[in-house]
Amino acid sequence: IALIACTAVAAKGQVAGVPYCSSEILVDGQFDEWKHYYKTVFADTLGHLQSAPGRNMMAFFDDSYDYSKTWMPLSRNEVEVWICWNMDCLYFAFRVLDGHLFSEIDPLGKTPHIHMNDGVEIYIDARADSDSVMDINDYQFLFDVTGNSLVFRGDQELLERDTLLVPKSTGQNIYYEFAVNYSGTLNDTVDDDFFVAEIAIPFSAIGLKPFQGLKMNMDICCNDIDYSLADAETYDEKSLRYWAFNWIGISDFGYPETWREVQLTGAPGWWDKMSGAKMRRWFSVYVSALGITLLVIIALALRMRKVMRLPAHEDIPAPKIVILEKQPLQAISPDLSANEIILKKATDYITENSGENIHTENLASELGVSIRKLQRITQEELQTTPTNFISLIKLHLAATYLKSRKGNVSETAYEFGFSDPGYFSKLFKRHFGLSPLEYLDKNDNSV
Repeated sequence: IALIACTAVAAKGQVAGVPYCSSEILVDGQFDEWKHYYKTVFADTLGHLQSAPGRNMMAFFDDSYDYSKTWMPLSRNEVEVWICWNMDCLYFAFRVLDGHLFSEIDPLGKTPHIHMNDGVEIYIDARADSDSVMDINDYQFLFDVTGNSLVFRGDQELLERDTLLVPKSTGQNIYYEFAVNYSGTLNDTVDDDFFVAEIAIPFSAIGLKPFQGLKMNMDICCNDIDYSLADAETYDEKSLRYWAFNWIGISDFGYPETWREVQLTGAPGWWDKMSGAKMRRWFSVYVSALGITLLVIIALALRMRKVMRLPAHEDIPAPKIVILEKQPLQAISPDLSANEIILKKATDYITENSGENIHTENLASELGVSIRKLQRITQEELQTTPTNFISLIKLHLAATYLKSRKGNVSETAYEFGFSDPGYFSKLFKRHFGLSPLEYLDKNDNSV
């Protein structure tokens, strides 16, 4: 198996076409659904490490280094990579053939060195605009064989420091999904087979709205360790046992000028579009109508059963129906019940403090009622919990905010107290049947 041989310059001019995925991808570490998507294969050389053009690696890996000092890999790694996309996520699948699986570095500290475990890395330049160093539109996703993960992002403050070759920082609040499995045993001399990783990165998490023809730059990398690090005390000693390589044959990562250009190809078919927003709207209408019909039938059946049990000539009292209508913010109608007044006050408080992280305890305290009473009121009047009630009020406020174009999806999420834009998007989609981006598109088309 020979290493895919190509220079950084040649790779820069080669555009990898990433196809649209019309079938569902389950992020479970199983590859049953991966068939006809973009695929590439690369392997290490077992003989030497190659730095990026014009770059020097660490001192013990420069051009004059005696490779006899390096702990050469015990087995060659071969990496198979599949990539595809849909309107929500960019998907990756890795199968890494590795005869020696090691993962001894724990994910501790602010920047854990889990790159010294067997694993894979993905670099993405979302804007395809970086030259020689990572900027705020560049992301690094790192996954090791035991399921630890880490995300770095280009840092504007660090970018201004000339001393840093790769200006990036961790601790990023970015939502993504992944699953990792392996075949073999860890941290021993027994021959192993492989490990696999399946990853879904939402486009919204990296600031993108996908479309056919969208271009970005990308690097796909593999980290290999075939020896125990237990007796290595310093970082330099550990690095001598660490073997890294990427899909263009470079062993030093983080330099955007070497990343390959990729382009999204294909587009959703009519069924995919119907399976999206339109289908969800029709389905929601159908389910709502069906639900109302069933409720009416059940109510009539219960009513008839009650009537049949009544003595003859006995007057039947009319059923009491309570309807909670939206009241003006400046006044409380005297026609509201006690429970409805409490819900009105709760709505006002949540609206006035929409940017705060409001818990059930806070809301109950502000309303002057116990948590149990608040739970009873929301259940009796709205058939929901106080937590869901708070989220629903914020989601409707966020929808109005988005519709008025006061901010993008991430800004809207933070504006209304959601710490994770990805989680906000999930809640929004679950409630409205549309993602925030689809909601914006719908309102654009209705103007």
